Amino acid sequence: MIRKSIIGIIGLLGCVSVQAESPAIALSAGSFEVFESNNSLELGIEYRFAAQETFFNVIPALGISANSDGGYWAHAGGRYDISLGEKWILTPQLAVVGYEDGAGQDLGSGFLFRTGIELGYRIGQSSRLALSLYHMSNADLAKNNPGSESLMLSYSFSPFNR
Repeated sequence: MIRKSIIGIIGLLGCVSVQAESPAIALSAGSFEVFESNNSLELGIEYRFAAQETFFNVIPALGISANSDGGYWAHAGGRYDISLGEKWILTPQLAVVGYEDGAGQDLGSGFLFRTGIELGYRIGQSSRLALSLYHMSNADLAKNNPGSESLMLSYSFSPFNR
């Protein structure tokens, strides 16, 4: 069953239109614990590599983030851009996270997973504005697994395009 699902997803990804882009830097700001009353400001920066043609056009990404409660984390993962026309892009994403809660939300472990979805709008040849929602949790690897959601606005640009 799992093998069939993976093969199906890979086949679907091969049929979707993808636009190649240069590596980019993304700056983001938003709300950590967005669905809770005690949410906090979150800021982040991410480096997005060029799409890997040999690996289904997955875009590797590395980033760091922090919130106003003193929590901070780093993530490494992959993104996949799906063009929804000339200007719009839908981007599912998955990453592993190293997390320190500071005085903020205890997510049960320092090792987490981050899954999310982003809707972006191309501003120019090498920049976009995007809104993303992502979830971080330890996937029940620890007894305590409250998870958290973040709603982020980001601006990405490629300083490498001329």
